[in-house]
Amino acid sequence: MKKRYEVIEEQIERLKQKGLKFKDENKARRIILRENHFYITEGYEDVFIDLKESTKRFEVYEEDTYFEELYAIYKFDRDLKGLIFDYINMVENNVKSYVSYAFSDAYGNKDYIKRENFRPESRYDKEFEQLESQINSNLDRNFLNPKSDVKTYLDKNNFLPPWVLVKVFTFGNIVNFYFLMKIEEKQEVAQAFNISPYSLEDYLKMLNIVRNICAHGDILFNIRLNYRIKLRDCEYHKQLGIKKINSIYECGMNDLFAIMIILKKLLPIEEFDEMFIKIERLLSNLKKELDALSYENLLKVMGFPQNYDVLNSLN
Repeated sequence: MKKRYEVIEEQIERLKQKGLKFKDENKARRIILRENHFYITEGYEDVFIDLKESTKRFEVYEEDTYFEELYAIYKFDRDLKGLIFDYINMVENNVKSYVSYAFSDAYGNKDYIKRENFRPESRYDKEFEQLESQINSNLDRNFLNPKSDVKTYLDKNNFLPPWVLVKVFTFGNIVNFYFLMKIEEKQEVAQAFNISPYSLEDYLKMLNIVRNICAHGDILFNIRLNYRIKLRDCEYHKQLGIKKINSIYECGMNDLFAIMIILKKLLPIEEFDEMFIKIERLLSNLKKELDALSYENLLKVMGFPQNYDVLNSLN
């Protein structure tokens, strides 16, 4: 334990050398011991780094930056991950339901996982084989549970209709399943969300990445995804007056605000309203812990425009 405290002292000293201050060092030591300073400082310091004074090898904090502010953002991000995860799960359940019924209508309830029931192009043969393998692996794992209701259904009926089968799907499975569906069934699912099947495909891919970020405890608030949100079914950027840089909107494209826009598109109105109120509450609590400039920088890092709250009232 003594050696561990010596390491913590070294970590605190390094943070001080970078210009970080502490309101209560004893409390900070307990937090670092419990949480690990790497999780708190790395990634959450973006809001406070002095770009003029920093170099590639050595970053310097803005003047009067406190450890307690970083810890406040760390806790905000932790709570935000749990919240976003829950609402992405709601989207997942809805998509599974719509996909299962569209597929059932088209191909029945028995023996429907056949190559001819999916996109016919030969270039998708391998992806179909991978999907089929994933489904079988998921079923095998599920059947190890003696109380599995999916197994109970199969034992009683000797078949699994699509709305039962999707229960063993991961979010990634349902994204791949939707991607491989024929356009007619895709359109039926997308109509439930009042968007095009191509937009739904893109939205689900982005949500799957974010869901994994939340599930694995990675940093969420400052995400920049490799995918950009497609605008064919989305007027929100224009309605919010978001500026363009080289014909691309400066925020709401591949950041956390883009995920907010996607959830606005895919969640029922009352569920999005509920989520939005919770996020505003988290931001309101965090704002009390930061100075005005740091809070403004935080919103920029998240991709939130200053009038982000208008999103909730748009149709």
